[in-house]
Amino acid sequence: MNLYVIDTSVAFKWCRQPGEEAYVAQAIGILESHLMGRCEIHVPDLLFYELGNILIFKEDLASESALAIIRKTFLLEINVHPLDLGFAEEAFRLAKKYAITFYDGSFLALSHGLNCPFITADKKLFLKIKSLPRAEFIGSL
Repeated sequence: MNLYVIDTSVAFKWCRQPGEEAYVAQAIGILESHLMGRCEIHVPDLLFYELGNILIFKEDLASESALAIIRKTFLLEINVHPLDLGFAEEAFRLAKKYAITFYDGSFLALSHGLNCPFITADKKLFLKIKSLPRAEFIGSL
């Protein structure tokens, strides 16, 4: 089974409607594949903190209430990984190497640890990490 690490820029698109912004259909396709058992989505627990922050400041962009989205996201049976020392060290190393945030480094570190693709919808982030063989921009899917 294929494993994927997705970041919050992809997960937030799950609560948008196709046509409202770019790459919603691709993000929903990844989620549907996960729900049908064709792939597994893995995320650091940080995703829920970031998603909550986005919903606080951009709730008007979501297709339903912020609390409903948070509840539904927890029910998606996504594989959630807590931060530990080794994971934090790798996130820090990657963040320094690619001049990205520790937050973004944590998604990359998980991808490295699982030896699976990392998918982002954040174009600025992708441009910094595109030399990584497992980094994928959602627009290329």
